[in-house]
Amino acid sequence: MAVPRSRPLTAVLLLAALVLAGCGSRPKADPNDPLSGTITASGSTALLPLASLAAEIFMEEHLNVTVSVSGGGSYNGLQQVASGAVDIGNSDIPATGELAEVLVEHRVAISPFVIIVHPENPVDGLTMDQLARIFRGEITNWREVGGPDLEVVVVSRPQSSGSRATIVEKVLGGKGDITPQALVQDSNGKVVTTVQYTPGAIGYVDASYFRPSKVKALALDGVTYSPEAVMDGRWPLWTYGYMYTRGEPAGLTRAFLDFVLSPAFQEEYVRELGFVPITHEIPR
Repeated sequence: MAVPRSRPLTAVLLLAALVLAGCGSRPKADPNDPLSGTITASGSTALLPLASLAAEIFMEEHLNVTVSVSGGGSYNGLQQVASGAVDIGNSDIPATGELAEVLVEHRVAISPFVIIVHPENPVDGLTMDQLARIFRGEITNWREVGGPDLEVVVVSRPQSSGSRATIVEKVLGGKGDITPQALVQDSNGKVVTTVQYTPGAIGYVDASYFRPSKVKALALDGVTYSPEAVMDGRWPLWTYGYMYTRGEPAGLTRAFLDFVLSPAFQEEYVRELGFVPITHEIPR
């Protein structure tokens, strides 16, 4: 497998395998396929399940192609593709400033986020104002929002994370930052594990990493997370998933992006991974 394996990524690949097992048969590789070469991609861990699955299927259909995918965070992905270190930079934040001048944006999915807590937390939901105050460190005990006398433990992502940037924008209104007392984890998978085993914990993850058997999702302003709530505009926490290239893509990179954006991949696999197809327009 050309996709580099780390412990968090192994879990991503297991998820991809489960998605593949639940979907129909795919076209077999053409022995006369003219495509060959290597594509490298890095960046957003939120997009990692989608990028890894796309890489796996694309390599199955094109036997002379290698697609290597790694995480590292959205900011790192943008920097690496801008410098030419990789062919594709995966991000769940848009490129800005000088990066936007050299990079070409390709929206590939709508990426929802879920607010998760320890599975035994009796609190079922928060208002957006309560959530903002928790993430800022202003609410420090669950009893302040109707829960038990238990310290709130915020679990967050590093500054290089596009997921963190999205939460700061959507929940904090772009003002201030997440409390410096937060436990910082470098991937969505580690956030899930930390929240699962830490009483009082609360964090945020991309929907593709949410597992009801491990953690509990909170409703926001009375709205329970679901793909339908995202699509009809009731769920507030989502962003676009991007694959950036340095300049207009060509050749093998163009073929891979065309595959990711194809109706077959968008409708059959993107939905299964917990994303919303990019063709869907969410009411504002």
